Amino acid sequence: MTKDMNMAELVARVEESGQRIAQALMKIRLAEDPRIDPAEPMCRQCQGKLRIQEHEQRRMLSTAIGEIEYLRAYGVCDRCGHTVAPLDEALGIPSFGPSVEVMQKISHAAVTARSFELAAEVLKEHSGIGLSAKQVRLNSEAEGERVAAVRAREVELFRKGGKIEGPSAVPALIVVTADGGRVQTRQEDDDGGCWKEDKVGAIYDANPHKDPAARDAEKYDGAKARTKTFAATMQPWEEFGWMLCVEAYKRGYVEAKEKLFISDGAQSLRTFRQDHFPEATFILDWYHAVEHLSGCSKAAFGEATDESVAWYKRMKTKLWMGDLDGVIGAIDKESNRVGKPQPKENSGSPRVILHRDIGYFSENREGMDYPRFRAEGWPIGSGVAEGAVKQFGMRLKGSEKFWNGFGFGLGAEEMLALCALHRSEDGRWQEYWRKRAQPSARHNSR
Repeated sequence: MTKDMNMAELVARVEESGQRIAQALMKIRLAEDPRIDPAEPMCRQCQGKLRIQEHEQRRMLSTAIGEIEYLRAYGVCDRCGHTVAPLDEALGIPSFGPSVEVMQKISHAAVTARSFELAAEVLKEHSGIGLSAKQVRLNSEAEGERVAAVRAREVELFRKGGKIEGPSAVPALIVVTADGGRVQTRQEDDDGGCWKEDKVGAIYDANPHKDPAARDAEKYDGAKARTKTFAATMQPWEEFGWMLCVEAYKRGYVEAKEKLFISDGAQSLRTFRQDHFPEATFILDWYHAVEHLSGCSKAAFGEATDESVAWYKRMKTKLWMGDLDGVIGAIDKESNRVGKPQPKENSGSPRVILHRDIGYFSENREGMDYPRFRAEGWPIGSGVAEGAVKQFGMRLKGSEKFWNGFGFGLGAEEMLALCALHRSEDGRWQEYWRKRAQPSARHNSR
């Protein structure tokens, strides 16, 4: 009887009954499908004849409505060797593992939770899917491998001169930005460390917001990111460059009226831009530039002294107004005053900081035309890339997390690919799973 039940108990009872009904209906639907044991089965791969080996092979499939047991024919193509259950192939059911909608839930939990253990808890609590942390890891990394394989095929096509389809609407402004993070792996480097660099890039469209008269960066709005999409990898910068190129082309980089590349000015990123995005106008992240000014002021005059604060404010104003020669000259003056750094001097010494930042501002000169950038209404910060590195790091980074990869099986690379797919804001996560569930002429493995 249900008269003594509270609302929560009633809901649980109804959900349980509904699930049993749904399972029964699904079993009937599958049993009545004519493709369960077709009279003339064909191989979808080569169009040859499929030879049925078992007419009633039993399978237990994990679905969003629970475990479904059903019988179906299973055969092999003697021409190409393709083995398949015709019913599974026709319905887009993977040849092994859970159903596609369950894989979507597993993958979503894996990329949004801080760990596989928490992901398993989320799946159990919210979807009633009982998996161990190891099972969540194996399934999500396998799906990430699939995502990375699709990306690799696109990159290969692009490098061979193939066409990458862009959007139907051409963006007025497209922005490319990238940064690096740190991921702990199971493979030690030459120095005995396990931390390796992950690369994260973002592409976004924006509408220019001109404000040439803005008095300082705090009062300047500039163009705001609209739709952001991402690429991420553990591979070297050169390989990552091709990945981000493909992503940029998908977003309309070629057709865009204005193209920008924003970064923190590190040498690796300068080379990265020159190799892969030479057409884009370079913008040095304003906040990194003033951070270097702050370091110079402390190196020259000490921490939090009146002279240090006054010098920093003057240089910040000069930089904002476009007087880069004045900034470099002032740093050079203080560098000469404190003296040149000695061989093997500590990297944090005032002499090293001032000497190094003369080079930093000189080498990034083209990216610090802030008066022009304001007049054009362009963004001046690389916060989108830095924010993405932090978001991805929340999932992958941690002193207790040691990722596979680099000869130790699936791991960080596959999870980064899955995270990039999920974080992208153009609906590609939903589109990926829609296509994933479609019947395919190819073997629909996990």
